[in-house]
Amino acid sequence: MSCELCGRDKPLTFHHLIPKAVHHRKRYRKKYTMEELRSTGIDICRKCHSGIHDLLTEKELAEGYTTLESLQAHEGVKKHVAWVRKQK
Repeated sequence: MSCELCGRDKPLTFHHLIPKAVHHRKRYRKKYTMEELRSTGIDICRKCHSGIHDLLTEKELAEGYTTLESLQAHEGVKKHVAWVRKQK
């Protein structure tokens, strides 16, 4: 399998699109089922995963980046993914 952001064939990690840090909050429990909270995510390489968490806080991720498309549209993530694609 390849990373859903950069496309590299590397070992993958699961990135929760709704961060685990907010799963206990009422607002998110009302908006999503527990199954959605646990399973909504993407498989990405460690460099992309680390880059996302370096660029965005858990709150920012929970409020505005709950889809692959929204992450791909973020300028910082775009630049990071472009850099990652050049790595081995």
